[in-house]
Amino acid sequence: MPGQEEHILRANFAFYTAFRNADLAAMEAVWARRWPVTCLHPGWQALIGRDEVFKSWRAIFGGGNSPPVEVSDATLQQIDNAAIVLCTERIYKTELAATNLFALEDGDWKMVHHQAGLVTIEEARSVVTLPVGLN
Repeated sequence: MPGQEEHILRANFAFYTAFRNADLAAMEAVWARRWPVTCLHPGWQALIGRDEVFKSWRAIFGGGNSPPVEVSDATLQQIDNAAIVLCTERIYKTELAATNLFALEDGDWKMVHHQAGLVTIEEARSVVTLPVGLN
C-alpha cells in the first residue's frame, strides 16, 4: 500500500503525544480494539489484553503527569496490514529501545504491541561479542 508509511508514523507519533501529555483518552484511541493487544514496560511483567494494558497506563499517568518522553530514530517495516516501528525513547537521561507494532483496523493504523527496554553501552557491546572461533 503506497503512502501508508506516513499514516503508520503518524500513529506512532500519536502514541507518543498521548504518552507525553498523560492523555488516557488519546492513548485509548491509538490502540486497537478488535486485535489482541500486549505491552511490556521496562521492568514490568508482560501485559496481555486491553484491560491489563490500560490499567498500566492509568498507573503511569497517575495524577495526570507522565515522564517526559522524547522519541527519535524511528524506522519502519511494513508487511501487508501489519507494521513495526523501531525507535529510541529518552526519558530523563535514560535511553530505551522501543518496538511498536501496528495493525490496520477499519482503515486506521492501530497499536497492538508496545515494548521498551533499557539500552546501555555495555549491553550493546555484549550483543556483538561472538564466541571464540565464530568471528
